[in-house]
Amino acid sequence: MDWWLASFFLGSILSLFLPIVPDIFVLFLLILLSILLFSYKPLRLSSGLFFGASWMLCNAFNYQNLWQENNLQPLAIAATPQWIQGKVSSLQSSAAFNEINHDKQTLRFNFNVTHINTKKLQTSIKIRLSWKKPPFSVQQGQIVKLKVKFKPAHGLANIGGFSYQTWLRSKRIIATGYVINHQENKVLMTIISIRQQLFNTYKGLLPEDKLSPLLLALGFGSRSELTKQLWQVLQTTGTGHLIAISGLHIGLVATGSYFFIMLFIRLLPLNLCNNLRLFQTINIRYGAIAISLSVAILYGYLAGFSLPTIRALLMLSLYWLTRVLSFHISIKRWMLLTLFLLTLTTPFSLFTASFWLSVYAVTIIFLTLWRFKDLLKRGNTVWRFIKGLFVIQFSLTVMLLPISAVFFQQVSLVALLANIVAVPWMSFFSYDVYKKRKESSVPYPL
Repeated sequence: MDWWLASFFLGSILSLFLPIVPDIFVLFLLILLSILLFSYKPLRLSSGLFFGASWMLCNAFNYQNLWQENNLQPLAIAATPQWIQGKVSSLQSSAAFNEINHDKQTLRFNFNVTHINTKKLQTSIKIRLSWKKPPFSVQQGQIVKLKVKFKPAHGLANIGGFSYQTWLRSKRIIATGYVINHQENKVLMTIISIRQQLFNTYKGLLPEDKLSPLLLALGFGSRSELTKQLWQVLQTTGTGHLIAISGLHIGLVATGSYFFIMLFIRLLPLNLCNNLRLFQTINIRYGAIAISLSVAILYGYLAGFSLPTIRALLMLSLYWLTRVLSFHISIKRWMLLTLFLLTLTTPFSLFTASFWLSVYAVTIIFLTLWRFKDLLKRGNTVWRFIKGLFVIQFSLTVMLLPISAVFFQQVSLVALLANIVAVPWMSFFSYDVYKKRKESSVPYPL
């Protein structure tokens, strides 16, 4: 099974090097070949290579043929402005529209198009729009009618630089454009999403200080409020990964909620209940696991189910599933299963640098824990925590230096010391914020 999972992931990677996406007939032959190899036992392990390639190429084929599915001609669409209707899918940072400085504002948001020139599309398409000097604001979840000019997704052909087209493809965005100011641009349905409502409420409760942008980034994954100076500090210290909601934050929320529920249940005076035998027959860990996973999914929803969040939720779900079913799997199989599920659910995440950095970082952590397991087991709890923090952060800093230099063209020399301080601080950050809110008698939004 491990070899089949590894070959599936390898086939998915190799398919990315093809210069073009094959047509439907070639894809059909590739899928047929995969099935034949799987049915023949001596070659069953190698079938994963073709299944992985087939899966990636089928997703790429569907992505490229969204225009044909809706009977649209990209060149004709790009030639003239179009009237579109659909739903705003991006979280907007402005809780209220600034009518005084609206002529200096530029809105950028993703838009799920359902109608083009009053024609309903068979399959909705996602486009990214910018809007200069907007006369009104838009919020996530609103149904809006806009006059826009857009064209298929494209990017600069600079080798070694940031590929905007690849980034758009990873988000399944097939076109980009801008909104033309017109008097008939209007909001058709003012109902906004729950996430946008919570964001607006939370932002309204925060004071105007340097801490507010960090709280919005940690709570909702909104980094538009971060200033350039703050971004420069995060990049210089190598702590920018703490702002993007990913495995660290999901793990803290899931672990914290699990132990809180376990502690709460243990402190309950169950011996005073008449049905004590009933509680003794219930495994409270199942309830704690269910609540832990639910809280993590809720946090992922607040973060917009970004690709790093989805990866963390999949790994957490797989871990809790093995605990509930009492399955013992090796770390190697756990990693391969995770990569397999990630490729199935988010195939285009293989285009992103964050995917490879996450896989690489998790691999480094497991190898470090395996290599220094004897060292990390010695001493009391506090001393083991300090040693584990230093050893893991040192390994991550040293091993990620060449990768950071390749992807981001910069290296942080103070990343080790900054992360040793920042990671434990982030672990207790939410509790500290809650305590300050409680003492100041300001209602906590969540």
